[in-house]
Amino acid sequence: MISFANVSKQYGKQVLFVEASFQLNPGEKAGLVGPNGAGKSTLFRMIVGEESPDDGVVNVPKKLAIGYFKQEVDEMSGRPVLDEAIAGSGRLGDLHHELIELERAMSDPATEDLDKVLERFGTVQEEYQHQGGYELEARAREVLHGLGFADAQIEGDVGALSGGWKMRVSMAKILLGKFDVLLLDEPTNHLDIESIVWLEASCAASRRPSS
Repeated sequence: MISFANVSKQYGKQVLFVEASFQLNPGEKAGLVGPNGAGKSTLFRMIVGEESPDDGVVNVPKKLAIGYFKQEVDEMSGRPVLDEAIAGSGRLGDLHHELIELERAMSDPATEDLDKVLERFGTVQEEYQHQGGYELEARAREVLHGLGFADAQIEGDVGALSGGWKMRVSMAKILLGKFDVLLLDEPTNHLDIESIVWLEASCAASRRPSS
């Protein structure tokens, strides 16, 4: 449960919230509607702890995993779009890329202490499989296709994409992560109609609350 109790917030003379209160319960989905500058992004930043209220209390359970899609473009370069999307999927993404590095080390004749590398590979592979990692790549392709990517783009260098397409990759990272709550700040700004329809259906099918 996420709750705001009598929260007030302002920047200089601009007042955003005055004793605002609300509660978001497990399984609920909520939308924030308002003009630019109304404080929608500020509210999200307070939920994730990037900002604090001037007065009042913001209550977010400590163990709650929150996926936050921001309006800023992430720095991306040096690997395929597919790998970049998987990189943002939390623990599974970390395991996925560690497996890739371990496989490279095992095939490199110059690798020292190969027994240690093999032992680590077995440990990582077991956890990866246990958490459903081998379905991750198929899921990543499904999400990227839903967001409008063609196969050639998925295999291409993420650094060659425009800012708008990089925003779509950032969206894919959030959707692939195993988060309890999704905070989506103006997620449709860089999407076409087909991708918006797909995103709405995807969020509607999810049991996770989103905003």
